[in-house]
Amino acid sequence: MAGNVKADRVEPKAVKADEQKAQRGAEAGLAQSPGSGTDTGTCTGIVALEYELATLARTMEALNRRRNYPLERAHYLLLLVLRDGPASIGTLAVRLLLDNSTVTRQVDAMQKKQLIEKIPNPDDGRSQLVVSSALGRSLVDDMQQVRVDRLTHTLADWSAAEQQQLQTLTRRLSEALARSLED
Repeated sequence: MAGNVKADRVEPKAVKADEQKAQRGAEAGLAQSPGSGTDTGTCTGIVALEYELATLARTMEALNRRRNYPLERAHYLLLLVLRDGPASIGTLAVRLLLDNSTVTRQVDAMQKKQLIEKIPNPDDGRSQLVVSSALGRSLVDDMQQVRVDRLTHTLADWSAAEQQQLQTLTRRLSEALARSLED
């Protein structure tokens, strides 16, 4: 009986190797399904999708922390919206799925960094519109190019059809999630 116990015991080297493998997998966004003790290949349907989305969000956060981007994510997204032209705080809030007070704080911070400017609203002299500054336009262009280059490299072995399918499904999911905010 004692022989079986010893045979079933995991040696410390094996445990350390498993921990290192799990750490490398987690760093690559390939962590195991929580609590299941199995990889995501055994999960199905919505459970697997939920897990993959949670893992994707975590991986994206990790990538964002490791990159030396010239803009905060919130400022990047706001400047992308401003490519469509001047916008009011209310319009920015709707487009970014935020409340007016959050956008106001972001705009104030961006104005201090000279990323945006406020101009009089030609339709309503009492209000102002937000526009990108030359610095803001330059930095958003630079950041987008870095992100596009990284995606191009990451998806280099994907076919054009697969890349298009990913874009289409990602947009569809994003739109469905935005609609769910209305519920």
